[in-house]
Amino acid sequence: MKRIQQLTFLQTFGYLALALGVVIEIYAALSNPGTRLSGDEMFGGAVVLTLAVAFIHSRRLPTNLVLIGLSTLGFAYFTFIHTHAWLWTILLAIAVAAFLIYFFGLRGEVRRNQSEWFHF
Repeated sequence: MKRIQQLTFLQTFGYLALALGVVIEIYAALSNPGTRLSGDEMFGGAVVLTLAVAFIHSRRLPTNLVLIGLSTLGFAYFTFIHTHAWLWTILLAIAVAAFLIYFFGLRGEVRRNQSEWFHF
């Protein structure tokens, strides 16, 4: 029988932040697309998703990368709405993704778990 993993208080907070962040980003994308208000709401959702990444800190790399990707898209949308410049949007998205990956230590986690990967 499979054991159910118990969540800590911080992980529970992280999953609540994840749900709230996704709801905020969906609402921002659908309510008034292309407006500054939508961009500001998307920024708020991206910040909440960043908190979710920090508190969940899953051992599964794809989960972390999806969360970082959603947060990065929120920051990129905010930048594009306020600047209307693709160059700044792309540069900011790359910078935010790199910062989040570095800050949350995903590189070290990949190196630690590399021995468990399938080898040819």
